[in-house]
Amino acid sequence: MWVNIQDRFNQALADNPPKMVPLQIGQRRDAKLEFRISEDKMEAEAVVTAPYGGVSLSNEQVLNHLRNAGISKGIRKKAIEQIVTHTREAPPGATLSVPIARGKQPVNGEDTQFIPLVDDARQRVLKPQAKDEHRVDMRDLGGIASVKEGVDVLERVPPTSGIPGMTVTGEKIAAEDGKDKPLKPGTGTELSPTNPNRLRATLTGMPSFVENSCTVDDVLALQGVDVSTGHIDFDGSVFINGNVTPGMRVYADGDITVNGYVDSANLNAKGNITVTKGVIGHHRDPELLEEDGSYPSHSTRIVADGTIWVAYSQYATLIPKHGLFVEKQLTHCQVITPGKIHIGGEAGAASGKIIGGQLEIANDVFVGQLGAPAGTRTRILFNIPDTSAEQEEEQRQLAETLAVLVLKKKKLLKAKELFLADPKSFKPGYRKALKHSLQRTQHELMITKNQLELIRHQALEHEPIRVSVNKVMHLGAEFLFRDKTKRFHEPRGPSKIILKQGQITVE
Repeated sequence: MWVNIQDRFNQALADNPPKMVPLQIGQRRDAKLEFRISEDKMEAEAVVTAPYGGVSLSNEQVLNHLRNAGISKGIRKKAIEQIVTHTREAPPGATLSVPIARGKQPVNGEDTQFIPLVDDARQRVLKPQAKDEHRVDMRDLGGIASVKEGVDVLERVPPTSGIPGMTVTGEKIAAEDGKDKPLKPGTGTELSPTNPNRLRATLTGMPSFVENSCTVDDVLALQGVDVSTGHIDFDGSVFINGNVTPGMRVYADGDITVNGYVDSANLNAKGNITVTKGVIGHHRDPELLEEDGSYPSHSTRIVADGTIWVAYSQYATLIPKHGLFVEKQLTHCQVITPGKIHIGGEAGAASGKIIGGQLEIANDVFVGQLGAPAGTRTRILFNIPDTSAEQEEEQRQLAETLAVLVLKKKKLLKAKELFLADPKSFKPGYRKALKHSLQRTQHELMITKNQLELIRHQALEHEPIRVSVNKVMHLGAEFLFRDKTKRFHEPRGPSKIILKQGQITVE
């Protein structure tokens, strides 16, 4: 039976032989290379897949792929070698991503620089002299810096051109050239006849630097300023090797250097002002703060068209045009400056203190400690820098007028109290005249406030203004800009308060 079945099967197989059907069970693939270019076209990444038994890539083939993708600049030779090695040695289908090209960022040119060739008088005064190899004498701050006639004092380094950048696809990226600024001869200096990029002194005196200019002034040296000398008004620089006593005034067309204290005095210089020991004053009329929100005036007022440098200051008004440098601390002072303020060091090294008072700023402030643990109110008023001298003068005049009107109103209110206490002791018609004076003063006060507010609210574009507190900011610190106020009701560690696009933010 089984033999019979086998025979039948063999016969059927012979009559109908099976047909062969082809079936694909694998595929040979060459290496695959793709590129990804960043949106700014400054970077290109290669993604390579190893071949499945197919052809690997050569250096020339990779370069051809790059050309076809439009990548022509910043190509990394090492990346090409990595790609070629991967296609030859990696397992089939393995992928590798590698940065293959990088663009070149543009390099902007540097602005004109101005390099002093002699010591600044202020810097010499502030430099302690060596006692021996390991010590300095903090009381010996050096002599007055001076130059002889004909000596070069300031050099101008011209601006440099920008270097264009390039994308990986070969597109140029424009660079900005440095801004040019000419040398500006000041009093006592002229352009050198042998080098137009240098200023030289035309007389013997004390050099003073402000931006792109230098002045050399004759120096008036005094042992102190008091009633025996009278007020000082000098067309040059003044060096005072002593104190400026209460009630005295010193005006100078150059610098003022005080190797001592300034106590309830008035200093005004068209150059820099340096006080090596301290500035002391007191409030003249503290009630002004309650009337119009402004800070009360002080018995000490220091104004400089350049910078102001003091060891410390308390109850004083300081108005430098090009910045303020304080070695230790400010206590209950009013500061108004469009320049930078450094307290106890520069920038991140600032470790000094600002306690109380009010700062009206249009530039960065660097301080170690702002405020005091007791919560002393310390106000920072942000002001947008204003390049208009006319607006600046108008604002100053309006502020002075406002102070006069506030004081006048205070006296009239006092007179009203006296009249109400005993009206019979006054002449007939006094009440009517007093009422009229109060109404007129109030009206003038309102108009002046509105005018001052209008100037302060003019919208101007500005760079961010930063107050960098490097150590601690105590409660009581206030930051104001127009109608915006930021108050701190608890201590904070290192902080940055920034005015940007009219908004006060904290970092």
